[in-house]
Amino acid sequence: MLLKASNIVMIGAGNVSTHISRHFHLAGHQISCIYSRTDIGAQQLAAELGVPGTSVIEDVPVDADFYILCVPDRVVLEVAEKFRHISGIWLHTSGALSMNLFQDAFKQYGVLYPLQTLSRSRPLEPSQVPCLVEGSSPQVLASVMKLALSVYRTVEEVSSEKRLVIHTAAVFANNFSNHMVHIAKELISEQNIDPQMIEPILKETFEKIMALGTVEGRTGPAIRGDQETMNKHIELLKDHPEWEKLYTFISRDIERSRE
Repeated sequence: MLLKASNIVMIGAGNVSTHISRHFHLAGHQISCIYSRTDIGAQQLAAELGVPGTSVIEDVPVDADFYILCVPDRVVLEVAEKFRHISGIWLHTSGALSMNLFQDAFKQYGVLYPLQTLSRSRPLEPSQVPCLVEGSSPQVLASVMKLALSVYRTVEEVSSEKRLVIHTAAVFANNFSNHMVHIAKELISEQNIDPQMIEPILKETFEKIMALGTVEGRTGPAIRGDQETMNKHIELLKDHPEWEKLYTFISRDIERSRE
């Protein structure tokens, strides 16, 4: 049971903000405002939750407990600078940015990073979202930890340096694997073959990773040292030089991993 609800302002209305807002709202916290630089984005998410939404900085409440920035990394500091006049605990949700990005803008600040791939059209239960946190002081960390634990099952304090490592690993595991599947489906589609044909192998691949691990679950020509088959694949990819490079580099790395 939630012992004390926090007053939260969400800055941003994209994928990350949508999920975090839903989770905190359902847990009983008060989302007092959704701010977005575009009024349409703010109003859409605000309407879903039944809370105020605005694109006007002056309309953002100044008495919230937490202000959570869910905006692209490249504009986090730029957006934060516009709210220097507001106290409270300020958190960004980036996997790659240091917590200390906020040290000149706010007295209390930290990080609330959801370690998950988030798309607003695909709901996720909080139990599926590990949360990595950081705080500018022991008191701030305790507050952020308490907030996160009121919603998420897995919450860990992780330094900015280690969070960057985890974020890089997540790019390999999620973004890169997603792109590899995209390439696979493009190759098949070029031959007028239904790309859904590879979906069973995708399902088994990821289930096997979870069941056996990445080492025991390895198969394929590179792990077998089957150079003849790899040469055929490379020849087939001549019309796609970037994909040929990817195939060659990844195969070499797989071969090295056997040593």
